[in-house]
Amino acid sequence: MPAVNAEQVAIRRLVPLYLVVFVGFVGYSLMIAIFTPLLLRADGGMLPRTDSLAVRTILLGVVLAVYPLAQFLAAPVIGGLSDRFGRRPTLLVSLATSSCCYALIAVAVQTRTLALLIVGCLLAGLSEANIAVAQSAIADLAPASQRSRLFGYVYLSSSLAYVVGPLAGGRLADPNLVGWFDYATPFWATVALLACVFGLTAALFVETSTPRDDAGVHLGRALSSLADAFRAGRLRRLYLANFVLYLSIFGFFRVYPMYLVDHFHMTVSRESLFVAWVAVPIVAANAGIVSWLAKRMTPLQTLTIGAGVLAVVMATIVIPNTQGPLWVTLGATALVLAVCLPAAATIVSEATEPEQQGRALGSNQSLQVGAEALSGLSGGLLAAITDVLPLSAMAALAAIACLCFHRAPTNP
Repeated sequence: MPAVNAEQVAIRRLVPLYLVVFVGFVGYSLMIAIFTPLLLRADGGMLPRTDSLAVRTILLGVVLAVYPLAQFLAAPVIGGLSDRFGRRPTLLVSLATSSCCYALIAVAVQTRTLALLIVGCLLAGLSEANIAVAQSAIADLAPASQRSRLFGYVYLSSSLAYVVGPLAGGRLADPNLVGWFDYATPFWATVALLACVFGLTAALFVETSTPRDDAGVHLGRALSSLADAFRAGRLRRLYLANFVLYLSIFGFFRVYPMYLVDHFHMTVSRESLFVAWVAVPIVAANAGIVSWLAKRMTPLQTLTIGAGVLAVVMATIVIPNTQGPLWVTLGATALVLAVCLPAAATIVSEATEPEQQGRALGSNQSLQVGAEALSGLSGGLLAAITDVLPLSAMAALAAIACLCFHRAPTNP
């Protein structure tokens, strides 16, 4: 079979996986868009009206940190389960469990029960750590020459989800459009969407690997991967620079919705428009800008310049006192960070021997998800002090990352 035909067959076989990634990130984007006004606004109903804004922002940070922390712990386990029992059954169980978890979240939102909401987010994070299965299935099917492009579609799927999720969620949560719409409606819609994806995956996805009885499932692998990144070695400086950058980038995703609601008192419908808008430049970057820059700059040059620009544009978000400039400042920040993210993984890959690629990139992924969870907690604590502090702190972290990459050795 000609190479091009094999490539087309691989993409057709992987379409269900891209749908799994898409629906997972739709759900997570809804958490960011819906939970922020739900917890921060006095009329949200999740917290007593007498709770101060400081208490609300801290609790929001905790809630937003639960999902990525659960993913951080579960991703290696789900990956190991897919090695042992196969990609298809692991995905189907994960999707069925996710449907139940989002139903639990919807009930928690509808009944305004904070403890149940935290439990639902924790279980959803554990069940939706299936991007590892998607990447493993891609590696099963595609030769090395095609993997970069096929992995890119994973990130494109997640970027599109960040556009569709907030736009649809903002409308589904708006009772001015339909009287029975409320904050829980988007999560009930996600349950229905997950059920559809479960059906399509069961019908269309063909197993890509042979189950292995000797494949191990290690509960502590996520923590050991994170520890590997900070051990002495030739990659440590790159890992540390990436970790600071990840804190800045994922901190931005956690704190800018807080800023929109705290500073401008946006409703869920209005805030969700900005959340969706931030995803548009990310889609554009993944669709072609990243490839164009990769032909003209090394990954280290991209990161050094990109982190510096990111610090500047992120710092400008808090300067205007009107909403109009936010379309420019938020969009510029999203575009720059979208360029930085693939370069951060590439510098680790290029500095690693071929037989160590999986372990090195796994450690880098652990850094990314660990930073994602930590930034949720720290963002809530900083927002409790003043609404402009979290974005200012994330801009400062980007500047520090720029210095780290500038000093990083060309051949670590």
